[in-house]
Amino acid sequence: MSPFLNTYNRVPLRLVRGQGTRVQDDTGRWYLDAICGIAVMSLGHQHPRVQAAVHAQVDALMHVSNLYSVPVQQRFAQALMDLYGGPVFLCNSGAEANEGALKLVRKHHFLKGESRPQILVAQQAFHGRTLGALALTAREKFSRGFGPLPGGVLALPDEALAEAVGEQTAAVFVEPIRGEGGCIPFPYLKELRAACDAHGTLLVYDEIQCGLGRSGTLLQQPAPDVRTLAKALGGGLPLGAVVAGPHLSQVFEPGDHGSTFGGNPVACAAGLASLEEILEKDLTARCAVLGVQLRSALEALGLCVSGAGLMQAAHLEQDAGPIVARMRERGVLVCGAGPRAVRFLPAFTSTEEEIEEMVSALAASL
Repeated sequence: MSPFLNTYNRVPLRLVRGQGTRVQDDTGRWYLDAICGIAVMSLGHQHPRVQAAVHAQVDALMHVSNLYSVPVQQRFAQALMDLYGGPVFLCNSGAEANEGALKLVRKHHFLKGESRPQILVAQQAFHGRTLGALALTAREKFSRGFGPLPGGVLALPDEALAEAVGEQTAAVFVEPIRGEGGCIPFPYLKELRAACDAHGTLLVYDEIQCGLGRSGTLLQQPAPDVRTLAKALGGGLPLGAVVAGPHLSQVFEPGDHGSTFGGNPVACAAGLASLEEILEKDLTARCAVLGVQLRSALEALGLCVSGAGLMQAAHLEQDAGPIVARMRERGVLVCGAGPRAVRFLPAFTSTEEEIEEMVSALAASL
C-alpha cells in the first residue's frame, strides 16, 4: 500500500537535485526543466540570491504566526503593494488566494448593503481545488464527486461574460491567460472592465500561473479590482497572495480572515529575494524576448501556438500524453495543457540555446 492517498498519477521519475534550469534523477541523469514545478521556479533551481535569503531566515526565525509582526513579512507585503498599488493578504497557495478573494468580494457588497448572489466565471477556467475554488472552476473533471459546491456561480463562454454582467453580479473571476485550459489569453479584458465599472461589479484576475512577469508583462491591463498570486510568488516555497485595490483596503476587519502559516517568514524571505531579482534584472522583458523565440520555433514546426512570454502551449492533433513522455525520454520535462496541448513553462533564466533544446525535443517526439 502506498503511503499516499491516491491523488497523483506520478511518472516513473525520482528527482533528487536541481541546479539552474536542470533537475537530476536518482540515477544521475539530468533533465532540462521546462515546467519549473508548474510555473513555480521562475529563477530556476538553487538560485543563489533566493537560497541565501532562505538560509539567513531559517537561521533567524522560522515561524511565529500572524499574532505578531515580522519584519521580512512586512517588507515583502510592502514590495507587493509598491508594485500593484494595494494592500495584500498572504496565504500559502493559489486556491487559498482565490478563496480569500471570494470572501473579499462577498464582504465588500455586504458592507454596501447589496444582495449580489452571482459570480461570473469562464467555462474553461481553473481556479483551484478547494470547495470555493472548485465552484469557480466549471469543469466536471475537477468537481465530479465533490458536490454540492457553493452556489451562485454562473459559467459562460469568454465572449458572453461582459454582456452578462449586471446589478446582481458581485464579481467576475478571470485568468488573463488560462493555464489548464491550454494557455489561452482572455481576449475581452477591456470589455469586462467597462461592464464591471458600469454595474459596480468587482473584476478579479487570477494571475496565479501567468503572473509575476511570466507572460512578458508584470501589470495586466486594464487593472483589476483584485488579483490573486501564487506559484512563482514564493521563489520555490508555498506562498500565495490576495492583492486588493486601495478602494477595498478596509473591507476586512480583524478576525474576518486568516491563516496560521500565511506569510511564513521563510517563504516571505524567498519571495522577496525572487521578486527583487525579477525587478532589478528586468526578467519580465527577458520573458517577452524568449517568448518570441519560443513561439517562432514552435510555429516553424507547423503547430498552432497560444500563450505569451514563457507560458505557451503547442496544440497537437494527437494526445499530448505520449508526446510529453517521449520528450521526457529525450531529457526535457514539460506537461500537458488539456488533452491535446504541450505546455512550456521554462525558467526566466533560460538561455536561447535551451529554448532551442526544448523545441528540438518536441520536434523529435512528434
